[in-house]
Amino acid sequence: MSRRRGNVETTVFVTVGTTSFDDLITEVNKPLFHAALWCIGYRQLVIQFGDGIVEPESPSFESVRDAARYSKMFVDANVKPLSIDSFRFKSDLDLEFSSSSLVISHGGAGTCLRALTPGGLRRLIVVINETLMGNHQEELAEALAEGRHAIVTTPSKLLTLLCDEPGGCKFPGKLSSSKISELLRPQVRPADAGFTSFQRGSPERLLEYLETRLKT
Repeated sequence: MSRRRGNVETTVFVTVGTTSFDDLITEVNKPLFHAALWCIGYRQLVIQFGDGIVEPESPSFESVRDAARYSKMFVDANVKPLSIDSFRFKSDLDLEFSSSSLVISHGGAGTCLRALTPGGLRRLIVVINETLMGNHQEELAEALAEGRHAIVTTPSKLLTLLCDEPGGCKFPGKLSSSKISELLRPQVRPADAGFTSFQRGSPERLLEYLETRLKT
């Protein structure tokens, strides 16, 4: 699909990195994922899905509305599927990161660094790939949550997280886990939602910080 520029505030970027993460893309394809993000305030969805077998697809209008009704928490009568752009790989993802206010990502260090810099511009949800052996990504994600930089979850808990039922997820510092929709609302600046940003334009500080966290 071709990449269209959308409103930065209402755009979500999902990225799996250089390999595959079919469990994540499967969740992203579900009607409830679209209903939840629509009702939080997002309208565009950009997906980088690597070399996975599962490809992004848009659910029907009817299935998204049914999912919203079934969840019993969404009241937007105009709820509909998000507008989707998707691709497997690109040599440069700067446009995708700069054009989004929410990133949902695997736990790769490089991806987290790009999502969090410049600081204070976007929120990050790290989704742990539980199929990986010796999962250093999980250690990194937990360090980011402890530092109040990201929310951490797994594919099976992503939808309940977005529906304000975040049991088992890791939240930044002392942020309230009972109002995830408020933490992610695009009209609220990340800092006002309680997230801590890194110094603008200093990725070296992020790498140094992560290395320190992982050694403790």
